[in-house]
Amino acid sequence: MAEMPQRAVPPQPMQISSWQQAEHNAARWMRHWGYTDAAARPGGPDSGIDVRATGALGQVKYQAAQVGRPELQRFVGARPYGSTAQLIFFTGSDYAPTAVAYAQEWNIALFRYRLDGTMTPVNDTARRIHRSSASTVPIAARNPETAEAQTFWKRNWRVVAGVCLLMAPLGSIGDEKTYTGPLALDVLKFIGILLVCWALGTFLIATRFGVRNSLKTRPFRAGIVSRPGTGPATTVGRTRAPRPTHDLAPASSTTQQDGLVAEAARLLRTGSKQHHVDKILRDRGVGFMERGRVLTEAKKLNKRS
Repeated sequence: MAEMPQRAVPPQPMQISSWQQAEHNAARWMRHWGYTDAAARPGGPDSGIDVRATGALGQVKYQAAQVGRPELQRFVGARPYGSTAQLIFFTGSDYAPTAVAYAQEWNIALFRYRLDGTMTPVNDTARRIHRSSASTVPIAARNPETAEAQTFWKRNWRVVAGVCLLMAPLGSIGDEKTYTGPLALDVLKFIGILLVCWALGTFLIATRFGVRNSLKTRPFRAGIVSRPGTGPATTVGRTRAPRPTHDLAPASSTTQQDGLVAEAARLLRTGSKQHHVDKILRDRGVGFMERGRVLTEAKKLNKRS
């Protein structure tokens, strides 16, 4: 009988009697799932991340209490800005229904471990990771250099094409087939070629940098927008009810404000409808124009990735 590949064999059982052992056990399973550089560092700085790997971040709870939604919200907030790493949560107890629903929206893999080290997936994201461990390896873990190079050219092909177009008119100078005289007509031809090529080149470069930079320099206004009839004179004697807290990152954090586009793109990729993401943004107090920009940039980000 052919020997089973090493990654298809689950980690050997280990007795878990401390939070340090729970973190090391989670790292073993993450390596089994294809995140080959997963490592736990018990005793390190408490940043909310217990296991780190290329393409994934893990948090481990060694407690008897049920894991609720706030723990997952803090886990999302601990993820570095701009990171697209898969979030994986481990607990030895159980998850509240609100936590499971929150994990579904944020694509967090939920696992439950036993004291013998065995691991059980709780939601669809976790089951997908658990099933793929015997056959596939995450792209980032399989060949990170190739994946990074592909991502670079996918992001920057517009810049290369734009620069080529900017230089193209200079290459046409002296072409006898293009410039056949008289001189005035040749000058007009050159000006026409120059304008067309520079317009296209500038457009391609602007689509790569212009929109993104404008979003970075203009912070999202996540405050409550005053409406007609709700000014100070009409609110005397009334207390304005606070807006409900929803699943997007807190708008008061500058880092999370900049991450609205990335998180909206994540929700769209995981199957959430556009109107659902728009409702989440609206409940967080994001204005109408800002919501439109976030959704537009999120769809563009998904097309580029």
